[in-house]
Amino acid sequence: MRILFTGGGSGGHIFPIIAVKREIDLISKEDYYKPLLFQFAGGGIIEKEALSKEGISRKKVIPVKWRRYLSFRNIIDIFKFPFSLAQAAMHVWVFMPDIIFSKGGPGSLPVVLMGWIYRIPIIAHESDSIPSFTNKLSFPMAKKIAISFEEARENMKEKRKKKTVLTGVPVRQEILSGSKEEAKKYFNLTGERKIILIVGGSQGAEEINSVFIDAMYKYIDKYEVIHVCGPDNFKDLNILTRGILRNEQRKFYHLYSYLDEEKLGDAYAVADMIISRAGGGAIFEIAAFGKPSILIPLKGGAQNHQAKNAYYFSKTGASGIIEETNITPNFVFGRISQVIENKKTYQQMEEYCRKFAKPDAAKQIAKIIVETA
Repeated sequence: MRILFTGGGSGGHIFPIIAVKREIDLISKEDYYKPLLFQFAGGGIIEKEALSKEGISRKKVIPVKWRRYLSFRNIIDIFKFPFSLAQAAMHVWVFMPDIIFSKGGPGSLPVVLMGWIYRIPIIAHESDSIPSFTNKLSFPMAKKIAISFEEARENMKEKRKKKTVLTGVPVRQEILSGSKEEAKKYFNLTGERKIILIVGGSQGAEEINSVFIDAMYKYIDKYEVIHVCGPDNFKDLNILTRGILRNEQRKFYHLYSYLDEEKLGDAYAVADMIISRAGGGAIFEIAAFGKPSILIPLKGGAQNHQAKNAYYFSKTGASGIIEETNITPNFVFGRISQVIENKKTYQQMEEYCRKFAKPDAAKQIAKIIVETA
């Protein structure tokens, strides 16, 4: 069986693909689907190493963005699209998969279009509450559409709603297997205070970092903090925080540029509260662990999708939300304290998180892919 994955090359596209791929491997061990061949064809492959570790070969397709605002780059991308189509036609023809799984994003549409022309079945997945423009163009060509938020159905035509399945965002089981005991050892936690995990994500970590640093003393005087600041920010933050914190305070602050999936799972498991961006993947990871959170949506994303994701998640009572335009260091700290110190609010958020969670999303999508193929 040959399975072709397509999407953008960022972690938000690649990590759900990896979660699904691993579940397909498990199905193949239990059934007769062997051998399996996997390939990824998409745009701007940032997570090359992650794909290689999974045995997924890579083929690049020139990424073309479909912007809904005036930009000179729109004209450039119109001329790039025929070249993207040519690349996709070649990759799909040479690999000739039994099925295509599309995560959307730059570079995916040409692959989906060529798959449709070659009469290859397509499964599409949308991580956000508002489908991307690329996915909207891909949906008519898909056999099945997997969505993460029920709200994603709202603007679909009846014909598309019939082939839509609510799955959630695929989360890697290795993250869900996080251990509190392993976290205590790895992060050298004191166990004396409640623990706050701050994760900025691959985009826009800088704003969250700034809000935390400006109120650092308040956090460190009261809580223990695991701070994932992003590779680009680590060096400066490391120097800055070492200068700010006294020796006796440093044991309560743990700064990291990046955590692999195992250590991230451990951090989620041990945290009492999470501060995060509002990408679909982050929300479903938080929900799977049943952790109260404060979400700070990335301002200016495509269709403002993070703000809408956060709104739908917080509407269930599972999380708090602070718009980036309204954040101040003291306000964010105050909101965190209101949740973490209020037993009733805290327990309600835990309960609503678990109701919202879809920990079997990867397994459900893998089953759809195998059965359709």
